[in-house]
Amino acid sequence: MGAVLSSIGRAFKGISTSINTLRGLYSEFRDLEQRASAPAGYPVASPTKSFWLDDPPFPELVDTRSPTLPDRADVVIIGSGITGAAIARTILTERNTDATPHLDDIVVLEARQLCSGATGRNGGHIKVSPHVTFDQLLQTVPPERAATLVRFMIRHLPVLTELTKSENIAVAECREVESVDFYLGERDLAGALRQVDQLRKWVPEFELHVWTAEEARQKFSVNEHVIGAISYTAGALWPYRFVTAIWSDLLNRYSKSLSIETSTTVLDVELGSSVSGSGSYPYLVKTSRGIIQARHVVHATNAFSTQLVPGLRGKMTSLLAHMSAQRPGKEFPDVNGSRSWSVMFGHGFDYITQRPTVNGVPGEIMLGGGFSQSEKQGVDQIGIFDDSKLNTLTVAHLDGIMPTIFSPNWGDDAVGGRMKRVWSGVVAISADFRPFVGRLDHRLTGRKVDESRSGEWIAAGYTGDGMVWAWLCGTALGVMITGKQDEKLPPAYGRPGGTLAEWFPEDLYATPQRVNRMDVADLAGMFMN
Repeated sequence: MGAVLSSIGRAFKGISTSINTLRGLYSEFRDLEQRASAPAGYPVASPTKSFWLDDPPFPELVDTRSPTLPDRADVVIIGSGITGAAIARTILTERNTDATPHLDDIVVLEARQLCSGATGRNGGHIKVSPHVTFDQLLQTVPPERAATLVRFMIRHLPVLTELTKSENIAVAECREVESVDFYLGERDLAGALRQVDQLRKWVPEFELHVWTAEEARQKFSVNEHVIGAISYTAGALWPYRFVTAIWSDLLNRYSKSLSIETSTTVLDVELGSSVSGSGSYPYLVKTSRGIIQARHVVHATNAFSTQLVPGLRGKMTSLLAHMSAQRPGKEFPDVNGSRSWSVMFGHGFDYITQRPTVNGVPGEIMLGGGFSQSEKQGVDQIGIFDDSKLNTLTVAHLDGIMPTIFSPNWGDDAVGGRMKRVWSGVVAISADFRPFVGRLDHRLTGRKVDESRSGEWIAAGYTGDGMVWAWLCGTALGVMITGKQDEKLPPAYGRPGGTLAEWFPEDLYATPQRVNRMDVADLAGMFMN
C-alpha cells in the first residue's frame, strides 16, 4: 500500500509540477504580450554610459541646441541617430528649392544628447548574417522577396564604406572585415548549414565559407568548444563618430536650414485644427521646451516610435540589449581590426568586433549579446525601454565568453583588466522582422491631414540589425519626402541611382494592410518557443 501511495504521490507531484510550469509560461506570455502592446514612454534621463560616446570628435555638438526653440518648421525629425541623419542629408541635398510647398527649415529633436540612443549604443557591426536573415524572413514573405530584402541589407556595406571614404570620415574607422560565426552545438551548426544551402540557391552571388572544427581552430585560433564555423564579408565602424560627422557637415553646409535641438523630448504630436489639420503647418509638435508647428513630422526613434504612433503598439516593441568594451588578452591574435566574430548557441548569440590597432596597441574588443542568459532566457528583456539598467547574468556572460572559446590563445588579461565598460541599449523588434518605412496612414496615427501638402513619416523597427537597415531606409524616406521617388536620380555617395522602386523593397512600406496582418501574439511567441 505504501508503494502504491508513493507512486500516486509522485504522479500527482509530477502533474502539479507540469501545471505550475504551464501556469508560469502562460503568465510570462501574458506579461510579455502586455509589455509589447504598451506605449514606449520616453528615453530615461540617465542611461548607462556607452564607450562609443567617449572623446566625441565634435564636442560642440554633444548638447547643441538653439537658445530658443524654433516655433515653426517644414520638417521635424524626431531622433538624431543614423536614421535621422540619413533623412536630413537626403532632404537637404535632394530638395527642390523652387517647389511649393518647399522644405526650407528642418528641425531635429533629440530627447537626450546627440546620437545617444540606439546608434550610439550598438555593436558597430555592418553585418547581415544573410543565411540566418533569409531563413527568418521566409516566415513572412516568399523566397524571391526575402532575397530582395537580403540584397538591400547587403548593399549597406559598400554604401557606408564608400560614403565615409568620400566624406573623409576617418574617425569612423569604417572598414570591411572578414566575419566568422562560431557554432558550439551540433544542432545549431546543422541548422546553419541548411540555411547556407538555402541562401546559395536564392542569393548565389554572396560568398560564404564553411569550416570544420579543425579548420576553425587552425585559421581562427579558437579551441575545442567550437565545432564548426561559417565566414563571409561584413563591416565594422564607430557608429557615433560616423553619425556626428554627418551632422557636423550638414550644419556647416546648411546652417540656415537645419537646427538640432538636444535635451528636447517630444511629448506629443497633435493637429492644430480640430477639423482636419488642413493648414500649411497642421501639426503641433509638443516638446519639453515648447511647441513647434510643422508641415511634416518624421519618426526616426526606432523602438520608441510606438509612443507617438499608437497603431504600431503590439506590432513593434523593444529588446534591452547589452554591449561591452573589453581589452584583448595578451595572447589574442592581433589582426588590426580586420576581423569580426559571432558566437552562436541555442536561442542566443554574441556579436563581436575589434577596433584597429593604434600605435602598436590592439584595439578594444566590442562585444555584445548574451541576451538569452538572463533569468528568464531573454523573455524578461523584451518590452523594456530603460537603458539605465543592466542584467547581471548577461554581463557575467559577456565578461567570460572570449577566454572561454579562445584560450589558450587569449592568455592573461591585459593590464587594467578585461572589462573597460558595459552598457545597455534599447533595440526595436518588429513582429514580421522588417522595418517600417514610408508615409504613415492616419489610421495608425489618429491624425489626418491633407497629404498633398503635409504628412507623417517613419523609418524604424530594425529588429537588431540597424546598421544594415537604417541608412538606406532613412535615405529612401528622404527621397519620398522630397517627392522624387519616381525620378531617375543619378548615383551619389550614400544613395543608389535610379528610381526608388529600383532599389528600395516594397515589403518595407508601413502600409495599414501590412500592419493589420501583424499580431502581438506572434511577436511574443518568437521568444516563448
